[in-house]
Amino acid sequence: MATMAGVRSVSQIERSYFLAFILLGIAGVLLGFVPPSWVRFNGRAEFPAPLSLQIHAGLFLAWVALFAAQVLFIRQGSPALHRRLGLVGAGMIPLMAISSVFAEAYSEKFEAIHKPGGQRFLIIPIFSLGLFLVFTIAGLLRRKRPAIHKRLLFLGTTLLFGAAWSRMSGPLLRPIIGYQGLGFFTCRFIMTNVFLVMLAMLDWRTKGRLQPVSATGIAVIVGAEILVTELFFTEWWLSVANAILGYFPGP
Repeated sequence: MATMAGVRSVSQIERSYFLAFILLGIAGVLLGFVPPSWVRFNGRAEFPAPLSLQIHAGLFLAWVALFAAQVLFIRQGSPALHRRLGLVGAGMIPLMAISSVFAEAYSEKFEAIHKPGGQRFLIIPIFSLGLFLVFTIAGLLRRKRPAIHKRLLFLGTTLLFGAAWSRMSGPLLRPIIGYQGLGFFTCRFIMTNVFLVMLAMLDWRTKGRLQPVSATGIAVIVGAEILVTELFFTEWWLSVANAILGYFPGP
């Protein structure tokens, strides 16, 4: 009986953490993406959205909705629906990757023309999209190991939610702490790291220690954040970004 009660307690804690994660993530999406989307909807955007950008935005919003539904299905005790909807998510991933590549390339080529040096930002979507794909695909491959599966998907979706929050945290923090070194790191990645702290807290509350999959994921993400911070303002990265963008259509 004690063991069964302990299992229920762990399950309740995990469900609460995932619900908090999805609610905080949705708040970031609303605050970070709705205002610029409204500007674009009213015809005041800097450039017309190409088809790739429209598909990219639609797919990533659909992913957030799907992830929220998956969390709710598990909370309501509907694992069969969770698994079936997971197949839809798996089918979306390659479309998300392709649309993101072309949408980001188009946006950064616009920056290169109208705001020289702005194309440095290309390293941010490379970081977030690349690690999203790594963790999410790994999570789908480990779906028969629920504890690992859910943590990998938490890590992957953290990259998307962190990117959404940075659209608000960056402009708010930049005048206060600057945009070099630790200031850049904080502006760009503060909420990503808040989500990573949440994952670590979940592990310690349910397992008594940081789980290997969580520890590895956190180390990879923070290490990549440090690398991005070091490379962002270098002339080397600017030349690499220009070379990459040369292969894609733009405005």
